[in-house]
Amino acid sequence: MAVFCTVNATACAPVNRLGPARQDPGWPAYLGTPRHDLSAGEQLNPDPRPLWKTDVGRAVRGSPALGEGVIAVGVAERTVVLLDRASGEPIWRQRVEGTIHAGPLLDGDRLYIATERRSEGRVYALRLRDARRLWAVRVGSVVAPLAADAGGLYGATEAGTVFRLDPETGRPAWRTALSGAVRAGPVPTPFGLAVATTEDTLYLLDRDSGIPVDRLPLPGAVLATPALGERGLFLGTATGQVLEVTLPDLAIRWQHAAGDAVYGAPALAGDTLLVLARNGRLDLIPIDAPGDARSLNLDVTAVAGPTPTQSGVLVASVSGEVLLVDPLTGAVRWRAQVDGPVEQPPLVLDRQVVVVGGRGDIHAYR
Repeated sequence: MAVFCTVNATACAPVNRLGPARQDPGWPAYLGTPRHDLSAGEQLNPDPRPLWKTDVGRAVRGSPALGEGVIAVGVAERTVVLLDRASGEPIWRQRVEGTIHAGPLLDGDRLYIATERRSEGRVYALRLRDARRLWAVRVGSVVAPLAADAGGLYGATEAGTVFRLDPETGRPAWRTALSGAVRAGPVPTPFGLAVATTEDTLYLLDRDSGIPVDRLPLPGAVLATPALGERGLFLGTATGQVLEVTLPDLAIRWQHAAGDAVYGAPALAGDTLLVLARNGRLDLIPIDAPGDARSLNLDVTAVAGPTPTQSGVLVASVSGEVLLVDPLTGAVRWRAQVDGPVEQPPLVLDRQVVVVGGRGDIHAYR
């Protein structure tokens, strides 16, 4: 039987609990929303204090999925873990076949998760209440985040195969082979499914058939899931370029130099795009006036994207620093330290800050 320990617990205890029957509104996209703005309306307490810390294994892979009362994570030891969000205590864990690279999605009464086991990689649907496997389908090695909308569950493999599955049964609706690996999550849009590959190309696929309807050469590989705005996509490249690409015509509306590689996902806060480059430069770009962009040099090394909140911008570094930054001056309003590297953005929900450390440790502050 699986055993967990948390800093709040007086002793290690077996996990034998049931989770909630469902959680709404769900977590259908990487970082919770297509704009990556889940936390943009959140107001933090003036000096957030440690609430709990939980160690779930060797390393947490991908971004967690946050629900009303739970946190779901994928762990390097080929397991999915569900935690109580208030206490950090584990509810259940479920083993899957293959290593997990991207975090889970939360859809009402179930979780979706994918594995990266070469040709044997699978997508799983697990019942939220008790981790029972509802279905599993072999798709190939998946390292990019999954995405969901009302019509289907979408993913893409390291070999460049993009797929759509029926969320209820796992039955494939279509599979399409593209040129290049896919490391950034596919983005469902009103005009089709947008997919960026490591062959420096952005594709737009018909969501019903999977047939590519357009493609756009890019100035570098996109390694993090683009943010979706009203006009189109915002993306950063490994060559340090930030672009707005309009839909459905796949035209570059503007291009901005970030000063270094962009490994983390950009985030929208109202009419401003936030981008954090590897060298710690935080760019705040008005999407209608990119020439008026401002840059803040934070003196960190970062592979995770920024998190906009009402209290400032949260950033995390490979050395484990977590900073709340004033978006006007760059002054640090709050600071915490966890084991690095931090590879995913901090998340804020109901004033609670959730940070995934580099050694399987999850931290909550409030």
